[in-house]
Amino acid sequence: MESMGEEVGPAAVCQSMEEDVGPAMEEEPEREDLSETCRLDRYCAMCVRAFCSHCCAGHHSSPGCHDVIPVGRDAAGQPCFPTHYPGSTRPIPDFIADRMGTADYVTPLARDAYCLNCMAAFCSSACHHHHRDCGRDLILRVEERGGRPCVPCRGDEEWLAFLESVVGDPVGEDDGSGMMLLPLLWRKPGACFQCGGPVPRPLWSCCSPVCATSHNREVTLRRERRDARRAAHLLAKLHIDGPNQQAKYR
Repeated sequence: MESMGEEVGPAAVCQSMEEDVGPAMEEEPEREDLSETCRLDRYCAMCVRAFCSHCCAGHHSSPGCHDVIPVGRDAAGQPCFPTHYPGSTRPIPDFIADRMGTADYVTPLARDAYCLNCMAAFCSSACHHHHRDCGRDLILRVEERGGRPCVPCRGDEEWLAFLESVVGDPVGEDDGSGMMLLPLLWRKPGACFQCGGPVPRPLWSCCSPVCATSHNREVTLRRERRDARRAAHLLAKLHIDGPNQQAKYR
């Protein structure tokens, strides 16, 4: 990029983006590969529960409150249970070893939920802390449709304003319920959401004001299409419910 015959460096490009279109910071869901699976690979002796280190590690990390035991796998994929606590000569008591051995450490677990508070995808069957501590209203259910992770949405949820830049147009036909399935748009970290090129700063989603403007325009158009679909559903529902309500009071 040139200005007045002088080359403009990355810092000036970043400043220009902030002035023109804002910092264009990326949303976390686009960095999560929801097609990957998890598995139980840890056991918390204090919580008496096996958990997945990807889904639930932060909830078992308080020093002095949790005794976390890693569970590896051998060449055949079967769990390997340690006999001592990690980094210690303390042996694991038999009653804890017995409980630890009852969990399934082999079966793959789908990342079927996303916590808006923790900004992390997780397996709902492997971690209950997100629902309990963060609140059910902050948990998005993730469904697969055509090999793509999607989130159910009515179109009026508060979270949509924060995540609309990383959800695509509704997939599938309208089933009459008013719910839409919005695919989550995943991209490689550090790549421009619009053109795929490298971004000037690690947490940015676009590489230039041009790409940021184009991306924002696409987000706006998707929002308008969602709003039109929701309005059409509400209008159709009004036409159906209206005569029924009138007939009920005759």
